[in-house]
Amino acid sequence: MDAQYRTAVIQQVYNARKRRVAPSYGYDLVPVLAHAWRAWWLSTVTDALILAIFCTAYVVRPAAAFFATAVLVDLALLAPLAARLPGRYGARDAAEDDRTEIAESPSNFRERALVVAALVTVVAGGLLVSDDGSRGFTAAALIAASPCVVLAAAGILRQLALNRLRAQLEAEQPMRTSRRLSVIDGQQRHPMVVYRANMPFIGSGRHLGTWSFAQRLVETKGIGGEKDVEFAKKPFPTWDLVEELRRAITALGTEDDPETRLPGLMVNDSLFVEGRYAQSYASELTAAPDAALVRRMLDSPTETARHYLTCRVESWGGDLVTTIFVHVSLQGRTLYIEFTTCGLAPTRLEYQAVDVVGRTGRMAVVRAAFTGVLHLPSAALAPLRLLGAVTLLLGSVGAAPDATASSLKRGNNIGAERSAREMASIEADESYFQTFDVAKHAKVIERRLLATVGEFLKEHGVDTTEFMQRATAILNNGIINSGSGNVEVGDTAMGENTSVSK
Repeated sequence: MDAQYRTAVIQQVYNARKRRVAPSYGYDLVPVLAHAWRAWWLSTVTDALILAIFCTAYVVRPAAAFFATAVLVDLALLAPLAARLPGRYGARDAAEDDRTEIAESPSNFRERALVVAALVTVVAGGLLVSDDGSRGFTAAALIAASPCVVLAAAGILRQLALNRLRAQLEAEQPMRTSRRLSVIDGQQRHPMVVYRANMPFIGSGRHLGTWSFAQRLVETKGIGGEKDVEFAKKPFPTWDLVEELRRAITALGTEDDPETRLPGLMVNDSLFVEGRYAQSYASELTAAPDAALVRRMLDSPTETARHYLTCRVESWGGDLVTTIFVHVSLQGRTLYIEFTTCGLAPTRLEYQAVDVVGRTGRMAVVRAAFTGVLHLPSAALAPLRLLGAVTLLLGSVGAAPDATASSLKRGNNIGAERSAREMASIEADESYFQTFDVAKHAKVIERRLLATVGEFLKEHGVDTTEFMQRATAILNNGIINSGSGNVEVGDTAMGENTSVSK
């Protein structure tokens, strides 16, 4: 339904075969791309039919076709101008200086020149048609009306596809996929995430804050306060702590009591690699996901691959996704913990038509026919849109479903650049409770994390005095509410035009 978004996801995600696909948090990318292509074909065929009608008309009745084209072009050029007139000239009676400023502005002169050129074009076309009498004007009217029929039919077909999508969602019918979509499906679910330099958590929304600390692993001291003694050998492997955190956090979403359960919680492993260094992991990226891969990475940590325990909470019917990334390491005889919170805001309201009462059904089909006719001024731009469509189509054919393998051999950066879900998100927080649910979910998981780590350290004979002090500071200062519906996590506000109050 949104041509700009449709083109963006096809061009920057589907056709970006030399880059990995960003992970999908809270949604499935495959149906999005499948419906984007379906809508693209409908729009392209519509433009091709309109262009064919006018090409035929220029061969049969050139004068009438020129007049009809002039009328449509003028409508396409003047419609945006007419929409701006009320706002621009609504306050002209305020003062004479304002009227003079408006009259002398360069943009106003350009608009007047545009109006004059449009009138001259229509008059010239009318004079050419007048030589043929009433039949010329009738032919021009039929030529100009033909796109209306095509646009009405396209509107009906688009609405029928929307109705069918609603039925498929209710029946949970699987979609047929192409080879490229199968590759995308595998990459969006793969535990290894390949990112570009400053976007490790691409796809998870806004980065709301990070806290981290490192604690020496020293033995538990007695009452007398003896000297700190580091362990000669590590008291536990990283894998054991990660598994304990996974068990404890997962339990939050599987409680039998619905009052204490955190619904929509999912916990899994993610391995993050920057695209410039992905060549070292070519076999892991091209092979199917391996459960033992995470264990190998934790047992032999590297600088170029980083393990995170990804805790995702989907709420508000999937509109809101809170993602917590937890990193644990034992390097340098030190326990290092990193906790990052990201929030994925809901999609724009106009993208939720399938869930709105009245936007699907029989009456919606009738309205779609009339709405399609209202797009008549845009019919004049059909040739330009077709040029862009050819470029988009050429970028999708004649290439391997996945070109990242060949790019890896040359050492190119194959990190994901765009996320379809992030491109569809609202620009700022629009719901009070949705905003604070992100903070709530982060706090709940954070509290369980700190409690689990503290108990785990005690069980393995590690002194927790320093840890408890740091945990108390984090719990007291991790999230700050400054009012006005904004949530700050670690001095970072969610939403545009927000600030941190201290």
